[in-house]
Amino acid sequence: MQNREILLWGIGLATPFFLVFGALSDKVGRKWIMLTGMLLGVIFYRPIFSTMLTAADAKEWAKGDVVFLKEESKVVQHGKDSVIQIATQYKAANGSKFTRLVTDTLKNNSQASIIKANERAVYQDKILSPSLKWKFIGLVWVMIIFVTMVYGPVAAFLVELFPTKIRYTSMSLPYHIGNGVFGGLVPFIATLLSATYTQDPLVGLWYPIIIAAVCFVIGALYLRNKIDEQVDD
Repeated sequence: MQNREILLWGIGLATPFFLVFGALSDKVGRKWIMLTGMLLGVIFYRPIFSTMLTAADAKEWAKGDVVFLKEESKVVQHGKDSVIQIATQYKAANGSKFTRLVTDTLKNNSQASIIKANERAVYQDKILSPSLKWKFIGLVWVMIIFVTMVYGPVAAFLVELFPTKIRYTSMSLPYHIGNGVFGGLVPFIATLLSATYTQDPLVGLWYPIIIAAVCFVIGALYLRNKIDEQVDD
């Protein structure tokens, strides 16, 4: 539930900036607003996601001072084996809440190995404190601002690239290649990288970062800075 709330607040607060950067590009040009958005993404995507990953790590919360809230246990019989689940809810020092789920198999009803069970503990049902929730909203807002810097001016930028006779085809082809091919492959390639390089949980970010970096270099070298050009040819 908090995931949706964070995304909705972040998107809602950042959406007006599509208009802001579109209007600004009419005055100062499209090129450097778009390229600045790309460059900021290249520089800050990994630090932002790393901050979010660390801040939401309930395993780290559990290492500090915590307050016990409640505990629930459940035993399920599988033949001669009994699977026991103990869910304990805590409140961390930062005000966030989380549940620590310990699962173990009691073969022939023998005593469970507490050490091994603790090593397999799962931390779930995290509820961020208000301050941490707004921190996440701010980080999501910042990342969407990078997007608005590119997408605010891009429609006018594409219109100005081509004469009227070939404008629709000329705009449509690169736009849909960019979104459909490069953008559409993000989930697949990010998942592939994460499955291949398991030590780095953020390795999937390298694909959009590299694409943005390449676009920045090519754009800086070859694009002209267009300022509200006359396009009714």
